[in-house]
Amino acid sequence: MVSTIHNRPNWLGSEVGMVLKTATISSVSGTTVTENGRTIIKSGTLITDTALGKGLLYNDADVTDGAVIKSIMIRGSYIDSKLPATVAASATDLAAQGLYAIEYADTTIAYGEVTE
Repeated sequence: MVSTIHNRPNWLGSEVGMVLKTATISSVSGTTVTENGRTIIKSGTLITDTALGKGLLYNDADVTDGAVIKSIMIRGSYIDSKLPATVAASATDLAAQGLYAIEYADTTIAYGEVTE
């Protein structure tokens, strides 16, 4: 089997205070993409679980062959602009359970440049 690695934006705000729980993930209309003939739910997708509440899928989930068990981030911080789809409409619910959006400004670093 050939393994393909997809370069995804880092949406994790910080590992400080992060809590992951496992949940069964299945294909949900509008949340999947097709990559290399496989049905994928991208990392950072908002997941609603009856037992855990709302959270963000920690790693990609390949649901081509059915439901899979994956980690959901239920506490910690995330960068909304880096998620596959904004979760701003759910931000209040997420913050109530300890999952916070943080602001992140893209920066460019010029290596070898010295400022005095």
